[in-house]
Amino acid sequence: MGTSDDLTEAGVRRAVRQGVADARLSLVSTVFWTILAAFTVLVGLQAVQLAFHTTGLAAVAFAAVGILVTGASGYLLYLLHWA
Repeated sequence: MGTSDDLTEAGVRRAVRQGVADARLSLVSTVFWTILAAFTVLVGLQAVQLAFHTTGLAAVAFAAVGILVTGASGYLLYLLHWA
């Protein structure tokens, strides 16, 4: 890595443009995954709710899938915003 004396104005501009593009992509990605995770939390809760209205093995399956989906989505939200 060179010293700061080797930097040119064009090099600094190029680095700033790349950094802004990376930040924009990161923000769009975070918003997309947040919306998707929030939606899947609702889907998981709906599956748990459906488990209360069915009987037998279907109820167990709906409950298990609902808990798994809700937990995974909650963990993704945690990773996106608090970790």
